Amino acid sequence: MVEVILDACSMYYLDSLKHHAMQSSAWHMRYPNNNPDKHLKMDIIENEVKEPLLAGLAMGLLIQLYSKRQDLFVPDVSYCGIGLKDKHRRDNPHIDHVNEPDFIKIFGVISSDWGSMDGGLFMHGDEAIPCVPGHFIVFDPRITHYASEIMTDKKRLGIDFTVRKAT
Repeated sequence: MVEVILDACSMYYLDSLKHHAMQSSAWHMRYPNNNPDKHLKMDIIENEVKEPLLAGLAMGLLIQLYSKRQDLFVPDVSYCGIGLKDKHRRDNPHIDHVNEPDFIKIFGVISSDWGSMDGGLFMHGDEAIPCVPGHFIVFDPRITHYASEIMTDKKRLGIDFTVRKAT
């Protein structure tokens, strides 16, 4: 299951979210688990709010997504984080929520200047989905997923949500 929500928000909204994320001191390098090659990540919501300003912006974004596709998910967030990746680190193919079939994930880039020449396609099983600013990918996290090679020195910031599937 992969769905793309097109034109879900304005680039100004993404720029604001990215600006506040880049100003945060909450970045860490705990992920991926069981892998020594870590990348920068920030936990915004992890069953409770960790970063209030960013949680508010993230929830505002999620409601914009929900207003476009209420048939896909319930906007009750179990987890929300922002990750930073670049060409100096290959992403690790992985799966999430193996024993939690009610969860799905939503991912989108918040770097409004990200273009197709920058690389970093969202790989989900055998599918390669371009990461277009303002488009958000809703997917089954129990299928192997990762970012393809990033081809630029720019930093790619992406937000991901873990939410419940709509019934």
